[in-house]
Amino acid sequence: MRRDVQLLSDSAFHGRGYVLDGSNLAASYLEQRFREVGLQPVQGDYYQPFSLVANVYEQRSHLRVGRRQMREGYDFIADPWSGICEGRYRIQRFDSSHFQRSDLPELRKGRVPVIDMRGIDSPDEVSQVHSFKLEVLKERPLIELHEKLTWSVGQRRYEQCALHVDRKSFPKRARRLRLSVQPEMRTYEARNVIGMLPGLRSDSCLLITAHYDHLGRMGEALFAGASDNASGTATMLDLATYFAQNKPPMDMYFIAFAGEEAGLAGSKYFVENPMVPLEKMRFLVNIDLMGSASKGIAIVNGTLYPDEVGRIGAINREGELMPKIRLRGKAANSDHYWFAEAGVPAIFIYTEGNVSAYHDVHDLPEGLDWARYEELFTLLRKFIQSF
Repeated sequence: MRRDVQLLSDSAFHGRGYVLDGSNLAASYLEQRFREVGLQPVQGDYYQPFSLVANVYEQRSHLRVGRRQMREGYDFIADPWSGICEGRYRIQRFDSSHFQRSDLPELRKGRVPVIDMRGIDSPDEVSQVHSFKLEVLKERPLIELHEKLTWSVGQRRYEQCALHVDRKSFPKRARRLRLSVQPEMRTYEARNVIGMLPGLRSDSCLLITAHYDHLGRMGEALFAGASDNASGTATMLDLATYFAQNKPPMDMYFIAFAGEEAGLAGSKYFVENPMVPLEKMRFLVNIDLMGSASKGIAIVNGTLYPDEVGRIGAINREGELMPKIRLRGKAANSDHYWFAEAGVPAIFIYTEGNVSAYHDVHDLPEGLDWARYEELFTLLRKFIQSF
């Protein structure tokens, strides 16, 4: 399991995104692993291809503030929706005090706004900043200063470039900056990877899902995605290995989704074009962020299915496996969502523990402590066997 995480997080897969075909390189690896485990293809193939659109940063982005050259991925990131720009600019600074009035703050001619986002918390302030940002980005770049840099995949973009900068790294007295950001809107042919194990009966089926894609590269900065979601993908492979040797109660399908970070694109496509009839699906367990269960697990949609989730609780109490199971309501935060919307009973399980890196360059295999992994695996295994 840890070997799969190490390999999927390796730079050879380019962050499993849309630069240098990282997502499809990972898909090829997963097809090989499905074959090794003993999963059977579905409708004669392990792949389900589909298209998505992403704002891709294959070229390096550059930012120099005063005399300081900022490091891509560490000191700054491009906004996922950033447009193209290049040039030298003078700085005008803004903070929360500028967004407490009903009118938007005035931006002087030829200046680029640098907004310190500390203290911008209220709905009115957030709305003001958003309106200001949309106006500014029609004609010039914009920079936000943040305590933590968290990236994602953009599927649209502004007319001008927008950057997020680590507040501690931004020189306090700088008056000028130079930047270059050259993203490309790209249509990408991605692939879901699907495998199947026959069970004791075939009138219905269980599904284990995990997204394998991540954010890819921003120039030379690698977003490896060990926790999100090499860990969940490896856990799914671990479950597949077990049930290939221990016949499940009913047919099981294992789906590694692409495009989760691009708006749940892969799971949406699968639900709209199912390779397994939706009405045959008895229950779906989607897994993500499996790297540390020291504090327990959370179950999204956990309040919607009292019988099945109650069974998880009973298994947990009997085995004293997880210190806590936190139940959440409905949320569109991973690939379970489109299935639940289509009427398939579906939950999303993730761990809560000692992993702090998320959607940043620090999400690496060495950041996962795998606390209580054996107990978590036992809980998942016994729940599946309870059907």
